[in-house]
Amino acid sequence: MTAMLPPDEHLAARRILAVTEEELQRLILNIHDGPVQKLFAALSQLNVLQARASPGAALDDEWLARLNRISALVEASLAEIKTSIGTFRPPEFARRDLLTVLEGLIIQHEEFTGSQVNFQVAGEAQGVRVALSARIALYRILQEALSNVYRHSGVGDARVRLSAAARRVRLEVEDDGRGFTPPPLAGPEATEREEHIGLRGMRERVSLVGGTFTVESRPGAGTRIVVEVPSDE
Repeated sequence: MTAMLPPDEHLAARRILAVTEEELQRLILNIHDGPVQKLFAALSQLNVLQARASPGAALDDEWLARLNRISALVEASLAEIKTSIGTFRPPEFARRDLLTVLEGLIIQHEEFTGSQVNFQVAGEAQGVRVALSARIALYRILQEALSNVYRHSGVGDARVRLSAAARRVRLEVEDDGRGFTPPPLAGPEATEREEHIGLRGMRERVSLVGGTFTVESRPGAGTRIVVEVPSDE
């Protein structure tokens, strides 16, 4: 017997598959356009130094400056590659509860980026139970939101709050960065632009688990993302 999704869920599933493929393509482009280009630039600097080197020559100020630039390029490249690769290392969702999964992601984000995340957990959210699909959705949404803060907000640091009430789990991610004008995410005018793939991915993941997703932002006023999904209690 073949299990069939209801029409709305079938459409959402098709959209999330398309979004996932776009996200993979974006990840490849991010690695190519970011760390790979930095490594090429570092290699170019090394080639210049090698061409100008002579046996026994002392390093002058220009050489030292070039070496410092190379070191910075390589360090930045390694950090970007580690962050990108980290998206392919999800936790063992089935074995770990929601709080442990999110805490692990935040620790990883701080280690890879050097950013700080203020994580607050309301008392009622301690030990809250959610379905496996909702756990994965919240993890991926938080992962994307923290990445957006680091890459686009201009501040890097973020605040995350997890709470639970009335059989709902609420995740909030907020920053005090440069902000932006959010595109429409629902209705006939909903954005399909490439640069909004991350927001669409959050929307589709929440839709698949019966939750809600909102983005609050404006230029110069930071950004706040709010996600709510059903709990198992």
